[in-house]
Amino acid sequence: MPKPLIKAISFFALTLSLLLSGAPAMAYPTFTCTYEKDHNPPLDAEADGWFQQARALEKVRGVKDWRTIVGLYEKAIAKDHWKAMHNLAGLYRTGWPGQPGVEQDTSKMLDLYERMVKLKVPLGYYNWAMVAENGRGVLKSDRMASSYLFQAAQLGSPLAQVRIGNYFSFELPRDRQDDRMAEPYFRCAGAQESPEAIIETAAFYKIAKKNMPLALFYYQRAASLGSARGLSYLSGAFESQPSPVDNFGYQPDPKLHELYSGLWEQLDANPALRFPDLMKDHPLPAHPKQGYDAEHPDRRPEI
Repeated sequence: MPKPLIKAISFFALTLSLLLSGAPAMAYPTFTCTYEKDHNPPLDAEADGWFQQARALEKVRGVKDWRTIVGLYEKAIAKDHWKAMHNLAGLYRTGWPGQPGVEQDTSKMLDLYERMVKLKVPLGYYNWAMVAENGRGVLKSDRMASSYLFQAAQLGSPLAQVRIGNYFSFELPRDRQDDRMAEPYFRCAGAQESPEAIIETAAFYKIAKKNMPLALFYYQRAASLGSARGLSYLSGAFESQPSPVDNFGYQPDPKLHELYSGLWEQLDANPALRFPDLMKDHPLPAHPKQGYDAEHPDRRPEI
């Protein structure tokens, strides 16, 4: 663990220990929503160019030039490009069997994650939390995982925020599950630009809160950012005979079903597609029973 962080991490470990022990609400601080983009260090322009070249080479179909890819990432990392650190650490985590240029190397993965933490990158704290939770290259430690996870959430990591939200809402014993405690984490994550976190937020509102219009709002937001799952839920919601999984209680609408099915097919053909005007051009209709939001039926959720 990086030495400068030990004191701060100890505080967060204590705080989360109070949370998980069921201590009274006034024993721990209220979660304050912050966004990842406001904490990420700026990226050097030249380094970002090398990073983009590496990403383009990774997307090439067929045999990939891993030596060149790794070399470009390393050049970017030399200028503290934290996205390159994250991607290269991911390659070292799994390796690429049968292809020269990148082999599985847990030590190098951990070095890169530690470097991200030293730069105070929210994603770096989240990565460390997952490493400690799974015992990959370090001693498995729930306490350390909780510490880093809470710090990541406080720094705005949407992945950490939904991870904590899911803990409070779904993973505790039923008599201790706390949707009110979970909701601020999901709200904060759902307002950011992570499709994966937004999908988790949508699931929270559908499963825990039974708020179907707000759940579909978040699925639409994820779809606008290129989420195939989001488009699939939207298509299913307006199908003439929706499946039990996709039935949000909306009236069948062939035009909307065709719209979202068509966008799903476009995304399947080109995963790089995004639909930035989707929510503005195609606002969701009111739910037959819950309106635009189960708690505020006449008020549309803010985009």
